[in-house]
Amino acid sequence: MDINFEQLLQKTSEFLTLSFRILKAAWQQPHAPEMFGIALGAFVLLILIRRFKAHRKPIKLFDNRAGVVEVSRKALDELVQSVCYSLGALNRPEVNIYTSRGKLCMSVSLRLESGQRLTDATAEIQNALTSAFREHLGVEKLGRIDVKVTGFKGLIYKPSTKFLPPAPPMRDDDDSILTQSNPLFDSVDDTKKLES
Repeated sequence: MDINFEQLLQKTSEFLTLSFRILKAAWQQPHAPEMFGIALGAFVLLILIRRFKAHRKPIKLFDNRAGVVEVSRKALDELVQSVCYSLGALNRPEVNIYTSRGKLCMSVSLRLESGQRLTDATAEIQNALTSAFREHLGVEKLGRIDVKVTGFKGLIYKPSTKFLPPAPPMRDDDDSILTQSNPLFDSVDDTKKLES
């Protein structure tokens, strides 16, 4: 079967011209903008419903002789959170689990404690998630495990000296607040000085 490029181009041009004429004629009908708006809204709503259903649908992990093994996204999310908490995550990690080219992939966003080396901490999280998914779920086809650090908590360096200087040492016999040269309250009656 030999397809001529010029014939294909001509047929495509005729199809586009015919489609443009139909749309132009439909646009000139009464209430056409409203009808097109309703159709566009229904199309967008259909896409959103399909995405919502796909997001709630369990993820197929593998097939075996007895059937298909699927795990809910909530169970996978809980597994990722327990691994992250055991490694020192300071908040509830945000987890996005998806499949790409038949492989299970995930994106994890979390806060870490200050003072940890970022490369070591993220590599430890990725290795722990890989081993958890392989050992607990039997998943061999793992894809990308992206780790996003959203912040750090705590002091990186503890100050070696305090901000305020230390108070001078006090002796038991010296009451520096209540002395004759600097009394706390002047109990002498000053009215006698004013009269004289």
